[in-house]
Amino acid sequence: MPFDFPYDDWADIYDAVYADLTHDIDFYVELARESGGPVLELGCGTGRISLPIAREGIAVTGIDISPRMIAIAHEKATKRGLSERCVFQSGDMATLQLAERFPLVIMPFRSFQSMLTTEEQRQSLARVRERLAPGGVFAMDTFNPDASSLVNDETSRLAYHQKDVERAGGGTLVVWGQNGWDPVTQVNDVRLIIEEVSDEGVVERRLMRDYEQRYIFRYEMEHLLELCGFDLEGVYGDFDSGPVTEDSEDLVWVARAV
Repeated sequence: MPFDFPYDDWADIYDAVYADLTHDIDFYVELARESGGPVLELGCGTGRISLPIAREGIAVTGIDISPRMIAIAHEKATKRGLSERCVFQSGDMATLQLAERFPLVIMPFRSFQSMLTTEEQRQSLARVRERLAPGGVFAMDTFNPDASSLVNDETSRLAYHQKDVERAGGGTLVVWGQNGWDPVTQVNDVRLIIEEVSDEGVVERRLMRDYEQRYIFRYEMEHLLELCGFDLEGVYGDFDSGPVTEDSEDLVWVARAV
């Protein structure tokens, strides 16, 4: 069936594919505690970060471009008794219009990289700055690009094994990746191939999900934040506030509006 909005096709499989993704939750929850709330999450998906924040008694507004993702987040909040502290709505982070201002705005799991042009990046950062209360904090994470792996040759589209994830009802999800790197635009055309494998090793279903990410390098991002009116408080190589090294997979950003 056709999907009307970006990432709608991810909604029904997203939680299963990323069931193992938990290493960043405590970082964002602790920032939410320190802020006292309310919290604005941009690119909230199905509520992976928003719901743990709400579980701490902190009000959170989650925005995502996919109405199907938002519907699932709302359903999960209702089932967990968190709907009074959660507001989920669909919207584009580059054109977002909200009246409320927040002491904390977050953009977890590389959501910023869905902005594929510098104009979209600047628009989204402008919306963040508008929504921050005086003295408020903006936090997000991006990939730490590995230049040696960002190649565009005959091997770049070969599928590689990313991970195996246990399925809640038994069996395994086997996730493969393919990349199509454009060095001019810095956009990576990503395809995930997701195989649903039974306990007997039989592939029961094979899905493909495509999306694009624009990679942004450390000092490029630092300059962009400064241009957009932010004071960078820290950039870390992990979610324990460790230093950035050549082995860091993530860049974790914490900034305030000037």
